Amino acid sequence: MSEKDSKLYEKAIEWVKRKGYSKVKANIDDFEKPSSFVQQGDDDDSALTPDITAVMRGNKCYFEIAIKSDNKRQLVTKWKLLDRMAALKEGKFYLFTPHGHRAFANRLVKKHDINAVLVSL
Repeated sequence: MSEKDSKLYEKAIEWVKRKGYSKVKANIDDFEKPSSFVQQGDDDDSALTPDITAVMRGNKCYFEIAIKSDNKRQLVTKWKLLDRMAALKEGKFYLFTPHGHRAFANRLVKKHDINAVLVSL
């Protein structure tokens, strides 16, 4: 399994900025971290932190870098939460799909009815 590396984050952040988003926060060094979501009654180990968040016309959008994972349930849980949060804030949920990971992300999104915009990285 490949991890999300800084190059993927750089490409994703570059895309977000190029599209005109503001208040970009990213879950890597040199950036303010996005807010985490913690399920009540859980410890911090179960906190879900979006890879990137940004604002467009006052609406908050969430961005994830989709990497193949054996733990599909955890990914689906996180993506569903971010999809729901984006809808509540009248924003969108984007999945960045690096080369070789798009089909994986697409299958999960379709199977679990996640409202995400897939963007090739």
